Amino acid sequence: MAVVSIDVSAIASRWGGWRYPLAVGVLSRLLTLVVVAVVGLLRREPGQGIGSAMVAPFGGWDGIWYQRIALYGYDPTVAHGNGVAFSPLFPELLRLTRDALSVSLVVGGVLASTTCFLLALILLHRLVSSISGPTVARRIVWLVAFFPTAFLFSAVYTESLYLLLTVVTFVLLERRWLVAACTAGTLAVLTRPTGIMLVPSLILRTWKDGGRRLGLPFVLRVIVIAVLPAVYIAFGAYLYFRTGDPFATQSAQSAGWGRGANLLLVLGLPVAVLNGAFVATHEVERISYIFDTAFAMTWALLLIEGAWRRRLPGEYLLYGALAVILPVFAGTYLALPRYGMGIFVVMWLAAIHVASRPRLMRFLYVAMPVSLVVTAIVVYGFGGYVP
Repeated sequence: MAVVSIDVSAIASRWGGWRYPLAVGVLSRLLTLVVVAVVGLLRREPGQGIGSAMVAPFGGWDGIWYQRIALYGYDPTVAHGNGVAFSPLFPELLRLTRDALSVSLVVGGVLASTTCFLLALILLHRLVSSISGPTVARRIVWLVAFFPTAFLFSAVYTESLYLLLTVVTFVLLERRWLVAACTAGTLAVLTRPTGIMLVPSLILRTWKDGGRRLGLPFVLRVIVIAVLPAVYIAFGAYLYFRTGDPFATQSAQSAGWGRGANLLLVLGLPVAVLNGAFVATHEVERISYIFDTAFAMTWALLLIEGAWRRRLPGEYLLYGALAVILPVFAGTYLALPRYGMGIFVVMWLAAIHVASRPRLMRFLYVAMPVSLVVTAIVVYGFGGYVP
């Protein structure tokens, strides 16, 4: 009779790689759900069910747009047609979750986002550990899970899905599974426009893996990567068909949110907080804008320092830089805090710095959960900041 040998240490090691990110992720989600539920109950409307009130805040802000798209698609007669400013994959996930579980769009969004977030943390921990070691991997998990706006990882927002898909893209790229990586990257493109910024990194990594040669094998791999911009263009063509505007997304961003190309903001990223201070000085009601510009500057400095010291492989730094630049080039530093937390490269660079400063990490173990609670209350309880 054959005897099956069980490697207990290997099993423990594999479980250990899942246990920490899962535990931290669950802890951050429990804290988030409790805080948001309390806010929701305090703001409960007459006749609104208790369960509905507890999750209602998660469906606010951009979540309203995703729900409209899930219900009506890109109907140009709905909400002045500005729904075309948003990408299609997450609304489709909302609709599928609602139909599969027979729940509301908000509940479905919370379940989908939270699940994607936990999976993303597990894979992110594994990816970072393989390149920068287990200490940095643990630090990035904590930083991402308890970032001040990390409550959005359970909201009807694209943050969790986008984080998961971009991490999966690089995990597959590390295994040299180019077709699978491009599939995940294509889904990222359909989740958020910044997903298109994966293309240069995919090309760079393919060139490096091919011995830095520009021969026929490299050209064939670039053709595979071309599926990402092809899908991006195809979605734009679909919106053109629906709206008659070849630049429907850009037009909606401009009309609905005042966004437009601005190279000066990109060049000003290293000192972006000065822009926030200037605006707040002249418009006191926009004092929260300093928060956006401070993080925009932080992401820029982390990327500049990371590139200077070569802290990460070039394809990661390239993606991180382009994913920060694209939304800024659209003409504003607004929402940069949440964009940055979803661009795992900048959080990775932050984790590298924190890993070498144990005292700072001990402080962050307390400060970050507190900041998460405070920011969630400010956003959902008082409406004092637009995430």
